[in-house]
Amino acid sequence: MLLWTKIENKKFDLLKELVKTRFKLRYNNSLLGFLWVLMRPLMNFLILYFIFTAFRSGGKDPSYAANLFSGLILFYFFQEGVTFGMTSLMDMSSVILKINFPRQIAVFSSIIMAIINLSINFIIIIGITLITGFRPQLLGVIYFFIIIIILLLIIYGITLFLCIIFVKVRDLQNIMELFFQLMFWASAVFYNLEDIQGETGAVIRANPIAILIGAARKGFIHGEIAYLDSVIIIGIFAIVLVVFGTIFFNKNIKRIAEFF
Repeated sequence: MLLWTKIENKKFDLLKELVKTRFKLRYNNSLLGFLWVLMRPLMNFLILYFIFTAFRSGGKDPSYAANLFSGLILFYFFQEGVTFGMTSLMDMSSVILKINFPRQIAVFSSIIMAIINLSINFIIIIGITLITGFRPQLLGVIYFFIIIIILLLIIYGITLFLCIIFVKVRDLQNIMELFFQLMFWASAVFYNLEDIQGETGAVIRANPIAILIGAARKGFIHGEIAYLDSVIIIGIFAIVLVVFGTIFFNKNIKRIAEFF
């Protein structure tokens, strides 16, 4: 038991050091530094808020600002988590070739960067909800964080596949950029799932990321336990994804060094 505790402590210390290193490298020699975490969601929020309040009825809904910003930061959490995780092995290739440690730690240390970004932007959501007069309810907040955990499992499961594939196929980064552009418009970031009808609405409501974003912000902003059946199914899918991703990762990780 003592030996197991020491091993886990060493893994945690390594994870902490990798996160610190990634953080320093990411914002080193940057004029605005960590403020860049806030710049993209804030700028996109202002642009989309202006457009949809000027030309549509979004401005009549006092919760629209909180809905929009929460949708943006949840989507960016998904995008950054997958992108950072996908390139994690390549970013750490020099360390991987020299030091023997569990390679999943390199992947998860990259995803933690996305978690940090989400945490900072989450503070802004709280500010928006307070300014606009909304008071989050405890049950809705708990539901919100459960959905964040499910989204984190999906990100981790996906990146266990993509980080291996990316080492061999560098074009994957360009492919994923196009994928995220399509996902942005199909993930209910600036609209509610119920707003889109017909076949297009049916396709969007089949998107698990759109369901999670819609359910998370309904829970946090309105205290609603929305799309519970779908969220449970997606949660089970996320766990299965992590299991198969781990199997794939462990099977292929020892053969990637030649591609660095």
